[in-house]
Amino acid sequence: MNKEFLNFLKQYLAHNDDALLWVLSYITLCHAIDDIHDNPVKDNEYTQKVFDYAHIVYSSVFYIQHIHILYPLIRMAGNSYADSLAWEKSSEKWKRNYADVLRQNANEVVLAVVEIVNNVDIRRKASLELREISYYSHHNKLGEPC
Repeated sequence: MNKEFLNFLKQYLAHNDDALLWVLSYITLCHAIDDIHDNPVKDNEYTQKVFDYAHIVYSSVFYIQHIHILYPLIRMAGNSYADSLAWEKSSEKWKRNYADVLRQNANEVVLAVVEIVNNVDIRRKASLELREISYYSHHNKLGEPC
């Protein structure tokens, strides 16, 4: 996680320790899942640790209290991630571009948490800021995904 994203989380979630910890845990899990895809490990120990970690993330008090909001968003973010993997290496440029956008859907989960602990107006304020942070942290200076 880069400095800008951490500052974003502090700005919008620092007043709620449970929300901040849960988002940090969720994003860490997302990166760990992506690592499994990007760098297949020869032994299964890392993958098992990621599974164990997922159980912790999805059994936290904050998640359980807000499962009715977070669960459908997490399911859809996972679906979008799977679609992005299917298209990221496509020979068709539009599919590669679309895959790049789909890959960012975990941001919807983060924005939902911002709304839960603040309100919809704060979420709207945070939304474009998060998308810009996400874009620059996942693209090189030429605008290519990295």
